[in-house]
Amino acid sequence: MAGQDFDFCVSRRLFLAGSASAALMAGISPRLALASDRPALPIPAEMRADPAGTIKLSAQASTMNFLPGVATPTYGINGPYLGPALRVRRGDTVNMDVRNTLAEPVTMHWHGLEIPGDDDGGPAEAIAPGATWKPSLTIDQPAATCWFHPHYYPSTAELVLKGLAGLFIIEDDDTDRLPLPSTWGVDDIPIIIQDRRFNPDGSFFHRFNLAAVTVGYVGDTVLVNGAINPVASTAKGWLRLRLLNGSNARSYQLAFSDDRPFYVIASDGGLLAQPVRMNSLPLHAGERYEILVDARDGSAFDLVTSPVMQMAMNLPPFDQTLPVMTFSPDGAETEGTMPDALATLPPLSSSQDLQTQDLKFGMNLDAEGMGLFMKAGLPKMRAGGSTDPEIAKAVEQVILEGPDLTQEAQLSANNINGVSFALNKVNFDLPIDTDLRMVFSEGTDKMLHPVHVHGCQYRVVTVNGDPAPEYMQGWKDTAAISQGGTVEVQVRFKHPATAEKPYMAHCHILEHEDSGMMAAFTVS
Repeated sequence: MAGQDFDFCVSRRLFLAGSASAALMAGISPRLALASDRPALPIPAEMRADPAGTIKLSAQASTMNFLPGVATPTYGINGPYLGPALRVRRGDTVNMDVRNTLAEPVTMHWHGLEIPGDDDGGPAEAIAPGATWKPSLTIDQPAATCWFHPHYYPSTAELVLKGLAGLFIIEDDDTDRLPLPSTWGVDDIPIIIQDRRFNPDGSFFHRFNLAAVTVGYVGDTVLVNGAINPVASTAKGWLRLRLLNGSNARSYQLAFSDDRPFYVIASDGGLLAQPVRMNSLPLHAGERYEILVDARDGSAFDLVTSPVMQMAMNLPPFDQTLPVMTFSPDGAETEGTMPDALATLPPLSSSQDLQTQDLKFGMNLDAEGMGLFMKAGLPKMRAGGSTDPEIAKAVEQVILEGPDLTQEAQLSANNINGVSFALNKVNFDLPIDTDLRMVFSEGTDKMLHPVHVHGCQYRVVTVNGDPAPEYMQGWKDTAAISQGGTVEVQVRFKHPATAEKPYMAHCHILEHEDSGMMAAFTVS
């Protein structure tokens, strides 16, 4: 908060020390054993539809002890922070019952699901305090690790920051036939990575100032499934990790501390054609990847993140390789393994005459606004190198004490195709059941924007003019552009979206989304 003395290293010390008092979430199954004084990795409880085909969710206020002896005000879904892992099958029709017990409106967006605009949970589907929303979701897409979170405009960032998010897992017969690790919390491990920053009183820091609408949320503490520096006691064998970047803005460059290789088997919308061997994986806000890692030797190892080329995101402790969590494969050996082939993906359209929708992401900041960051020395902060302490302090001061924006200034700070988002305004229309080309590009600001499109799963064709890397060649709903680059995708919308309940295309840096970097579109 402005005028308060923040300990620049406090969260780093807390991260490295861990917290024995980090509470397990309600609805979280404590299956993994506690190691030393560090918390066990909380595992979200699996939740399926009841015999009537209904899943009941409740957004509620609570508190959590992330830091020793300090209660942090939180929001959660069926518990104090985050929510259950919903499980559905392809072919199901699931009746959702979403109750809002908070004192402010919310929505609930089913991120990654191919469903009509009426059920998508975008900004037009507000759930008032005390009200219940009951969409019916017909699941007709491949097995995938999706997620759900609010999409209320213009407070999505604040709602997600406080804890409203959860996994939405789709199953199908084709994936069931593969010998993949499948025991929840044992060799099939959900990993929701978020960064947070705490005020001195333990509450989450968040301000809509110039820093927020420019670079997004800059945390200094990593949470995994709501715990700081947890330990996962797992099976000894192949592990399937379901990675979700649930952060408001931060990207991660993930690897393992012993440099062991891993294999990407699925992206946002489902399985790849075959496993892709990697040693390091970029994970942007809103993205999901499933990876397999060989833990048959039984030795413990850390999941780590390295500095990234994203403005302001390599402040300490992210100025060096940082441990995120530890895996201790000390359980019984399991039978899950890595198949040679995974899924059959349809070929991309070879037509050069596809209708094209361009989306150019830009900022409306004037020279004076950008000057604050130039003076703070952000251009000198380079990923992977040491950060000048004076520059870091200057940047930290802008983040913590930069002037708050009026809501009018916030809502017009960013844009797509030169137009800031406005409720009840449709920006473009697309045809249904037609192969389309979409091109995401970035203006002259050289910023990073993970682009999410509702109501679809797309295929990435090129990144900065080159063919998409192998690990991105499956089904995607979020892909990042940066440094003036472009991403070209092919997409086909299977369902309609009306002007009353349109789909959204937006940057998944939530502070960008809440400050105008979003476009509404119809499909008919």
